[in-house]
Amino acid sequence: MERRKRFWTEQRKREYIREAEDNLFIVAGPGTGKTTLLSKRILNQIMGGERLSHFLLLAFTDEAVAEFKQKIKKHLYREIAINKEMSQRLKRKIYGIDSMHITTFRDFCQYVLGLQKCAPDLQKGVPDLQKDVPDFQKDVSDSQKGAPDFQKDVSDLQKDVPDSRKDFQDNSKKDLAEEQVASDRDLEEQCYKLLQGNSKLLQTLRRDFTKIYADELQDLSQTQLDILLLLSTDKKGKMRHNCLFMVGDPRQTIYQEEEAERQVFFQMKRRMEKKRNVKVLYLNENYRSNAELVDWINQHFRKRMPAYHDMKACQKPEFLQNSPLHGVYQYPVKKDSASALQELMKKLLENYSELRDRDFLILSNDKNKEESYKQALKPLGFSDASLNHMVLDAHASKGLNSNIVILMETGGDSCAKANSNFTSLEYVAVTRAKHALIFLQGKGENPWFCDSLYNMKDVQEIPFPKS
Repeated sequence: MERRKRFWTEQRKREYIREAEDNLFIVAGPGTGKTTLLSKRILNQIMGGERLSHFLLLAFTDEAVAEFKQKIKKHLYREIAINKEMSQRLKRKIYGIDSMHITTFRDFCQYVLGLQKCAPDLQKGVPDLQKDVPDFQKDVSDSQKGAPDFQKDVSDLQKDVPDSRKDFQDNSKKDLAEEQVASDRDLEEQCYKLLQGNSKLLQTLRRDFTKIYADELQDLSQTQLDILLLLSTDKKGKMRHNCLFMVGDPRQTIYQEEEAERQVFFQMKRRMEKKRNVKVLYLNENYRSNAELVDWINQHFRKRMPAYHDMKACQKPEFLQNSPLHGVYQYPVKKDSASALQELMKKLLENYSELRDRDFLILSNDKNKEESYKQALKPLGFSDASLNHMVLDAHASKGLNSNIVILMETGGDSCAKANSNFTSLEYVAVTRAKHALIFLQGKGENPWFCDSLYNMKDVQEIPFPKS
């Protein structure tokens, strides 16, 4: 457990995460490189002989799914370049990355529910699978391309559905529509009950998924975590050896609104700390943001978040040249927010010609304002594709980062006495920045970054060069 390893350096922890044959529960702050660490751990396991089909990676969004695939490929290519002895073997693995079971929790639950048509046959010893093959192929022909290896239980079925590891997500969505599942929670409850009641199917999934990875653990529900534990424990309820890797950050809990839901992460952590074959580790070195930003974030959030762990700024000095602005700034607004954003962006582009669309993230806590902000920026020459990546609701910014983050409609005191519902969202928003935060003041319907909570009046204005 973490308390026994306080003498460990951050580097030692990272080496342990990459190489240790333990179940791991990682509390990783923003900018700690958790996706890279996860990818390197997977690479080590692949090089150690683990089959790609044995991995189940559960991410929170479709964007995170794509990022996982990209990162794993990146590290495979890098290893191929330096490891000549294994290069041919690793090259073959690259072609299988897209068929790995990297999916959202929603899609995985849809997939499991899609298997219930064959589950009764699995429990009976599969005597009638041959006659069921035509109907089953019609319903799930696409999803079977990505299905786990059920050869021992449904060998006859696999003869007719040989290509069993590609793209089960698309078909899973169709299955969901057919079943008319009312909501994600209903879907998860159905999946959990199915696994509890169908021991043969559960054992098959346990056998086929020997390496299970779960990201954004802080936003998972109790039912989702229960499903994880069902898959990662054995028949006696003990954690399977080197099976489960969990990572999350309770400071970034933005999808769980009720306090009871927000406590699920901590309950899971306490539960894992009691397991002999689970290690709980903390990562707090921030390689994304510069020291000025990290200091500002620590100062304003350590007193607002319980059990806050200060981040340590570890951005490489050479990265400072990637942006002309460094620090925390405000931009006073005398117009409506969309016009003020246009004015600000025009000044930035005129004064710092090296800035491009990829340098910006423009975040709001009001999704209804996104379109007006995009329209305001169009006259400056940004394409629709660029604007879709630049202008976002802050909830959609997880996993993203940019050199400069502009926060819309901040300030005021109308939320000073509120119960800090926006604290986690504000934390997510400011930790997207690598080099500069710009608070564009305004009066929104859902005020955030209030003056009295963040001392906005003390924040300096942008030091534009004098003409």
